[in-house]
Amino acid sequence: MQSRQTVHIIASEWRWVIVVGSALILLTFAPFLWMALMGTSEWQFMGTLHNYLDGATYLSKIVQGTHGNWLIWFQHTPEHYAGALIQVIYPLMGQLSRLTSVPPIVMFHVVRVFASLFMYIALYQFAAAVWTKVRTRRILFIITAVGAGFGWLFLPLTGDVSFPDISVAEMFPLYSTYVNVHFPLTIACLALLAGYFVMAFRPGADQDPSIDQGVIIVAALSLALALLYPHALIPVGVALGLFMLFEWRDKRRLSARTLRWVLALVFPALPVAAYYLIVVTYNPGMAEWNRQNINPAPSIPVLLIGLGLPLIIALPGIIRGVLRFERDGDRIMILWLIAIIIVMYLPTDAGRRFGVGLMIPIGYFAARAVEDVWITRISRRIRPYVFALCIPIIAISQIFILFLPILPVMGGNPGNAVGIFLERDYVAAYQWLEARTTQNDVILASPVVSAWIPGWAEARVVYGHPYETLDAAVKLRQVNEWYSGAANCRVILDEYDVRYVLYGVEEAKLGAAPCLAELTAVAHVGGVTIYAR
Repeated sequence: MQSRQTVHIIASEWRWVIVVGSALILLTFAPFLWMALMGTSEWQFMGTLHNYLDGATYLSKIVQGTHGNWLIWFQHTPEHYAGALIQVIYPLMGQLSRLTSVPPIVMFHVVRVFASLFMYIALYQFAAAVWTKVRTRRILFIITAVGAGFGWLFLPLTGDVSFPDISVAEMFPLYSTYVNVHFPLTIACLALLAGYFVMAFRPGADQDPSIDQGVIIVAALSLALALLYPHALIPVGVALGLFMLFEWRDKRRLSARTLRWVLALVFPALPVAAYYLIVVTYNPGMAEWNRQNINPAPSIPVLLIGLGLPLIIALPGIIRGVLRFERDGDRIMILWLIAIIIVMYLPTDAGRRFGVGLMIPIGYFAARAVEDVWITRISRRIRPYVFALCIPIIAISQIFILFLPILPVMGGNPGNAVGIFLERDYVAAYQWLEARTTQNDVILASPVVSAWIPGWAEARVVYGHPYETLDAAVKLRQVNEWYSGAANCRVILDEYDVRYVLYGVEEAKLGAAPCLAELTAVAHVGGVTIYAR
């Protein structure tokens, strides 16, 4: 690895970042290529591999944008309520899809590619803001980008799926690129923010007027985070609050410059935060969504296992940061790391969400520990072999989780990849419904089939998502009971004003649906029958 030093990022470094970032992006599409080569003639790939339920809701929001909407409502529930300006990146993608005629699911993946590349560039920009040594920049980048823990080992042993490197994509940059668009964009914004705060709070930084110009960029990043992932701002804000307390302790005063940087983060986000508070308080649909959207943090032992080798590598750097508490970057980064852990384990329903970007401070201290401790203990002759061994080890979980969803395909059973694949007849049924329904129509189908209906047709469903279906547990039980014959045939249809009912292979898994005898079959699409009231 190169050890030359440079203040600015030179052309060869940018080429390296683009090549490595592009390779990681291509890696994320390897499962798609595998599926294309193997073929799944009887099955339709629905468009997303990881967390298909959320993927289906992103697609429904993009489709709403294609109809010119900016205010989003949840189509995975039959109730009517006012829309809100949330998850704005997805209706924006819909607007772009409408203007360019690019299909919504294609637009999702195209933007995902650019968001991922932007994130890798931002991570390297952060590394360059911290280090002048090219080797250390690359170490920081690699550990932050691909590093993860031992979830790949403990999941098969324990059956516990809560290990963060298996289930919390927003903590890990590479994993985040598998899932959606707003996770990598959020991590990119956090990396850029961290870089600016490290530069701004270094000793002597107040003598460089050019650094203070970054206040405007910090304000823009704050607004972007408020729109993309508002939870990300809380730990950063707590870290800055702690930073100001320590500055007051050291100097018995708070400098106007520090306050200016903190306000640049806080002020742009306040109006958005106030809007969100109003929405989840007074909009019944959004209030119920917020109530159901429970994401507890993993237990401390599970978190430590999920951070694994990168955390072990970082420990000497973390200890040094706590003991010396220097303002060369260590102070703000150790405070951010502490703030993330504190906020994650406060008694809230959103604990895991506050862990977004956790690998950034872990990667920072890991790079420092490599340079200050670990590399001095490894002879120069075997260093390349140690690096070559460590990189795959820290990335195993990321590779494991990348290919995990297509294991049924590799085994010749796409149907076992629930929600990722559906029988092709369902897609034909969606197309039939698309031409005959509006947003005022409600469709009853099995949960896995209902998840994808709003992304194809404009209609709503009785139950389609554990968070975005209002009173989700109740409606899930009602759907299952209706198809199994354990419910009154008319109640659910009348209560939610159901217009169409689907019955195919997925619905047959729930039961024989004796209530269908009271309905009229209006279309037979292969193995799927569509009934109307």
